[in-house]
Amino acid sequence: MKIPQKFTLLFVLFFYFSITFAQNKNFSIVNNEPNWIEKISVKNKKPLMKDIQDGYYIFLYEQQNNLETQEQYEHIIRDIVSDNGVQNGSQISVTYDPSYQKLIFHKVTVWRNNKAINKLNLKSFKIMQNEPELSKFIYSGTYDAGLILDDIRKGDKIEYTYTIKGQNPVFLNKYCNTFYFQWGSQISNLYYNVIAKKERQFQVRNFNSVPLLKTTEKNGLKVYEWQETLTKTIKTEDYEPSWYNPYARTHFSEIRNWKEVVDWALKLNQYDLSKSATFNNKVKELKQSAKGNKAQYLKLTTRFVQDEIRYMGIEFGEYSHRPNSPEKVLKQRYGDCKDKSLLLISLLKANDINAYSVYINTYSLEKTKDVLPAKNVFNHEVSVVEFNGKKIWIDATITDQGGSVLQNYFPYTANVLVIKPGNDKLEHVKSNATGKIISESVFKLADATGEKKTSLVIKSSYKANCAENLRGEINSSGASSLSKSYLEYYTKQYPGITSVKEIEILDDREQNQISLTEYYEIEGIWEKTDSTTRKFAAYFYSDLVNGELRSLKKGRNIPFSLKFPSNIHQTIKVITPGKWPAESDQVSINRAAYNYTSSLKYDADTLLLQYKYQNTKAILSPEETKQYVIDKDKIIRDINYGLTWDKDATENTGGAYTWAMLVFISTSIFGIYGAKFIYRKKSEFDIEKIKNAPQIGGWLILVAFGIVLTPIFLIFSTFSSGHFDNSTWANLALYDFTSRLLIRILLFSEIIINALLIVYSTFIAFLFFNRRENLPSHYIIFRILIVAVPVVDIIFTYSVYSYAKIDLNLLGINMTAEILSVLRPLVSSTIWITYFLKSERVKRTFVFPHQKSEWREIYLKEMTKAINLPVPNEEVKGEERYIYKIPTEKENEDI
Repeated sequence: MKIPQKFTLLFVLFFYFSITFAQNKNFSIVNNEPNWIEKISVKNKKPLMKDIQDGYYIFLYEQQNNLETQEQYEHIIRDIVSDNGVQNGSQISVTYDPSYQKLIFHKVTVWRNNKAINKLNLKSFKIMQNEPELSKFIYSGTYDAGLILDDIRKGDKIEYTYTIKGQNPVFLNKYCNTFYFQWGSQISNLYYNVIAKKERQFQVRNFNSVPLLKTTEKNGLKVYEWQETLTKTIKTEDYEPSWYNPYARTHFSEIRNWKEVVDWALKLNQYDLSKSATFNNKVKELKQSAKGNKAQYLKLTTRFVQDEIRYMGIEFGEYSHRPNSPEKVLKQRYGDCKDKSLLLISLLKANDINAYSVYINTYSLEKTKDVLPAKNVFNHEVSVVEFNGKKIWIDATITDQGGSVLQNYFPYTANVLVIKPGNDKLEHVKSNATGKIISESVFKLADATGEKKTSLVIKSSYKANCAENLRGEINSSGASSLSKSYLEYYTKQYPGITSVKEIEILDDREQNQISLTEYYEIEGIWEKTDSTTRKFAAYFYSDLVNGELRSLKKGRNIPFSLKFPSNIHQTIKVITPGKWPAESDQVSINRAAYNYTSSLKYDADTLLLQYKYQNTKAILSPEETKQYVIDKDKIIRDINYGLTWDKDATENTGGAYTWAMLVFISTSIFGIYGAKFIYRKKSEFDIEKIKNAPQIGGWLILVAFGIVLTPIFLIFSTFSSGHFDNSTWANLALYDFTSRLLIRILLFSEIIINALLIVYSTFIAFLFFNRRENLPSHYIIFRILIVAVPVVDIIFTYSVYSYAKIDLNLLGINMTAEILSVLRPLVSSTIWITYFLKSERVKRTFVFPHQKSEWREIYLKEMTKAINLPVPNEEVKGEERYIYKIPTEKENEDI
């Protein structure tokens, strides 16, 4: 079919611009492969189907590196074994940097039924910018050459080869690389080589089990070769340490020692700033603000670079490792880690403060000491300042730090390379995390009727590095977003929660501490324990501790990374509607890597839950993981606590209260009748003792005060003990039948005894002020009772509550205080009993019987004879018929 001329022209223009576009990005197609590559043989081996992932496997991965031509040749064959493989393995993508590299494709062939189908077509490739670290504000300038293959079927083999020509000029033609012999999936045939002049010297370091290195010489070149068949698969697991690398690999480096890396880095950092007005004006400004104080200058400079120079990396070409000029960074007000580090140390050196760049690998950390010296080992740059005899490690990319810069938080424990003239070794630096989170949540718990809401106030204090993390979150997202996220977080636990007041934030950056106060109300905090009962439960848990734990279901034979640093102190106070039975408890777990403690107490109407958790190191060894699984499950159970409420029992507590009052009243009435009977009981008397009886005086005045106050005290203590409270009886529903029975017996016994003691103490008061002859014996009995009854009560109470597994402390019963309360009356009772037994005044004072008419008749007759007054012959029938004026020691006293 003839193609119209217009369409022919459009096709030619499209093809031309496609080629032009691709060529402008240093991409081209050359069918001929490099003539320097080594020919290799492969084995026709295939992984087991169970070991094949994503529906395809790599039959061949071949990588050859010619250091003299600066070319890297790769040859890949994929074998599509399922429909999933068609989906997952039908795309080709190669990443390169067109600022110093050229990508040349040689072959794209689909093998089907041993027949080759050529898929190499320039216009089919899409050249797209690839910025894998764009989310981290890093632009690398790399591109992807992508090809989507059409008509790929199960059973096809996809073969392609390409060459990447060019090396980053920043490395000055010094070669370093790491060759991996194990991947996440099996490879049937794996081949690497390095081709270089035989004069060039390389160091080789192997990790784990690697193939044997084979070296040959050809045309003045030395060939280093590794080949493997059916590589082993390494499965990754959650929370592996960043430095953990179980893969078989070889580190291949042309660098002799760390000093060579230091000397190379020093040259990269060389900039003449003596004539830079921008730089020198900034130094002058910082000096003026510091007012001659170098410590203040250090702080101002550090915070300026951290907070006012935003993080942004334009890492094209050699600027992947070369920092930009501090002058440029100051003008543009942004830079990556190496830009900010160089700016910081340059500003500090301008005021005679020694500071140096530091290379660090934030993944390998301490394991960096295991690798060979190389220029591409590190992925981050920080700074170290030598000030007043100490080293201060500073990461200029961290914003929102606070407190003294002399105690500046540094997050890494690692082996690092200080870029200091003459340095030839790594240096170990340790993280100085001191932060903690202290939180107190106060619930004012509503009852289960649902008529009221539960109030919740949370006060939290974030210190040191914890404050810096929170400060960064607030500055990044805003206080409103923080408040919203907190509310959404709590809603997962309490669906009926609402915020009643804006979150209060107090940031003291000088002390590096942030305080938060949150205010909430919770509707429906009580949940039904099941659909068939009227029992409810309210749950509380330490969300902060839970957030520090990581999921691990069983022990494993590889290290486990903990959340680090971590230091949590959380208190939960629950103010309950009445007293609540709760067992006191303490849990303590102390391991080399972590510590956990908790305590549960109940004081008056407040349930107090306290939790502390701290990870003391970042990594668990394989041996420690089994214990961590056990401890974590124990902690999870411990940080969850529930209160239960039986609504039926609550609604029926009126009966329990009535019975308590009825028992008290009926016992009191019985006691009054008993006291009246004893009070009116006739007894013999001695008229001479009555005539000579003194008034109450001497030490008896003190006894009188005690006798008057005792009934009042007993009444107050009885009604404030909780024996008549609804909640006391309602909570009995929480225990088993035997425990309920024993506690009821205990409570009713205490009510009966207290009622009798109140009546008895009042009875003794009547005896005392009437100077009855039986007062001493009853007073001694009473003094014995107020010692013996508490002792018996303590024993009985302890026995009952021990059986019911109730902590007495949570019910406000302190055994030490109870024992002391017995010892005090024991001492006083001993004193007063002894006094009443031996005192002559007591014997002479308390001599009067109840039958007043009998002793008064005799007494009056004898008094009449003594003053010679006539006595009528008729029988005296009552003392009311006679009124005599009898002289006594007291003037005008009538008898």
